[in-house]
Amino acid sequence: MNSTTFRTENRPVVPVQRYRQPADIFEALFQSIQGGENHPRPTLELTPDSPFLPFLEIGYALRTCLEKPSRHAYLLHRLRPHVSVLVGTLPASILPMGMLPKLAPLPGFRPLEAISDAELHQWLIQESGLIYGEMQRFELENYFDAIKPYLPTGGIMVDLGSGLGKVVMTAALTLPFSRCVGVELMTYRHRLAQDRLVRLLTLTRQGLEALPEPLRVDTPLTLPSGVVANGRHLLELGARIAFIENDMFKVDVRGASLVFVYSTCFGPLMNALSNKLARELPEGALVSTTTYPIKHPSFRLLETHAPGTLSWTSMMIYQRIGPPTTQTVLEDRYLHQPDTDAWEARAREELGG
Repeated sequence: MNSTTFRTENRPVVPVQRYRQPADIFEALFQSIQGGENHPRPTLELTPDSPFLPFLEIGYALRTCLEKPSRHAYLLHRLRPHVSVLVGTLPASILPMGMLPKLAPLPGFRPLEAISDAELHQWLIQESGLIYGEMQRFELENYFDAIKPYLPTGGIMVDLGSGLGKVVMTAALTLPFSRCVGVELMTYRHRLAQDRLVRLLTLTRQGLEALPEPLRVDTPLTLPSGVVANGRHLLELGARIAFIENDMFKVDVRGASLVFVYSTCFGPLMNALSNKLARELPEGALVSTTTYPIKHPSFRLLETHAPGTLSWTSMMIYQRIGPPTTQTVLEDRYLHQPDTDAWEARAREELGG
């Protein structure tokens, strides 16, 4: 267990007015990437050629039951066998602020009675991946303090499910990674991450131009983590950050030295994700997860942090051990197994409200 004393809240924010030293640039850049958890969520596109058409069909079937009190009992009956893969009490996508379009379903969409339990289970797993959350600034500061002692010099950091890019950009600012890469499936999140990166690099250029003395590539530079690097860290920031729009299971992470997974909504995917990382990562590579652990023999637990210490949820840090392997783990026992009666009581209360 790391003996670091972790922060418990964000420090007061004082907007940067002048760039007297590189530390002022760092502070302005960190401030520029906060607040992504409050971004507007667009609805999914409802067209005959939408890649989300199967998802939309099942979502509409569930929402139809949600909107009719006479169908609530049947809705709970169908969801009850799948509470282990539910994030929250009811699926977020079918709630009023969810990502399902408000338009009427397309002709030919099936009712819930015609949808199998296997289809519904897979839908709930996919739905969990659409939910978005971010760690706060102080939590990421805690995280990089914890991971820093295990990291080799340089290396490649990969964030699987990178959202609006906050972790990737924080990593690139905080530590001397040679490259920081974010992988995000949702198109609108990927585009927002790219927009944020453009703003970050514009602000970096403005800050560098405003310094009293030009920053040179060989100028010693103390990073926010306390690690000493050189001016190249800021001067070549854009070359070290990349965002990829893709499914995390289709992106090879063979060259990564650190894989970050904000896995709080990935519980149903942890087996497949653990197997992928065991197949692809080199020995010695680090992996961190939130909420859900890795239960694969190719990973050794280095640290675990309880909820409310490093971040609001639990955080685990692992190291890849042993030679390349194709061994799979199929254990589901560690996944979330809520009390179904307690879940149904909460669901009935929410539906009644």
